Amino acid sequence: MDERKVKITAFQPGPNTEDIEKNRSMLLKKIDEIAEKERPDFLLLGELSTLPYIGAVLDTKYFSWAETIPGPTTELFAEKARKYEMCLLLGIFERAQYEGVYYNSLVVLGPEGKIIEGIFPDGKRTLRYVKSHIPYVIRDPSKYNEAFYFTPGFGWPIFNTPKAKIGLTICFDRHFPEPFRILALQGAEIIFNPNVAMGFKATTGGASMAETFLIELQSRSAENSVWLCVVNKAGTETLQAQETYCYGNSAIIDPTGKIVAKAPSNDEAVISYEANLEEVVNTRRMLPLFRARRPHLYSLITKED
Repeated sequence: MDERKVKITAFQPGPNTEDIEKNRSMLLKKIDEIAEKERPDFLLLGELSTLPYIGAVLDTKYFSWAETIPGPTTELFAEKARKYEMCLLLGIFERAQYEGVYYNSLVVLGPEGKIIEGIFPDGKRTLRYVKSHIPYVIRDPSKYNEAFYFTPGFGWPIFNTPKAKIGLTICFDRHFPEPFRILALQGAEIIFNPNVAMGFKATTGGASMAETFLIELQSRSAENSVWLCVVNKAGTETLQAQETYCYGNSAIIDPTGKIVAKAPSNDEAVISYEANLEEVVNTRRMLPLFRARRPHLYSLITKED
């Protein structure tokens, strides 16, 4: 088997606090520890990396935490990417150029200390990926409505990094197979998916999200024969007395859907794996799913309600 190996590392964070400067400082130190030990080519951080999960409560004061891209946080973390010659994937609460527009974004900081641009299928370029599916969990209208904060994104660009073509998704995107297929069709070899995925049961006796989390993501990997790296926050985070429990289980998944590295459910953790990107090609040769596609039969998928 031909080999084209890259080191994929994921940092599973614990709860953050409302002290954003402290969160940022601790995460920068953690990156030093991880990079010096693991020497990754890619390091995935959490969704909204330096913030607590603001979606747990609805409060306009948290809009003050948003910042531009590029901005102070991307500049600080880009220096770490340059220092360790890696691609660092950083979640940002983004303030757009138009007043009142905010995004849940993911930035690729390259080994030269610069933002790596993404390219959409039509050739347009972007400085980040913006979360496209915005959840609203119908339990309490005063909580867990991300649409209060975030405007949906614009689709799924490819990021051509020095060592791999990568695609990005964020959290709730994982429930939809279409983004992963779109990225795979554009040549993505690794798809990254940071989460603040929380535990609850939809109905009495129903499966918890923790039980289906990795099954769903293994399916996304196997459906498209791609490497998948997923991070989820771990533990109980408190914001304005509202507790949010996240169940960890960060993982790296190979192109057949096999979990090759996995974190625990309740604790901060680091996982790494040396991935052979040629396994994408080899898996698709053994099981040519793309050859068997029938796009002309799928028009119902894109039909508006």
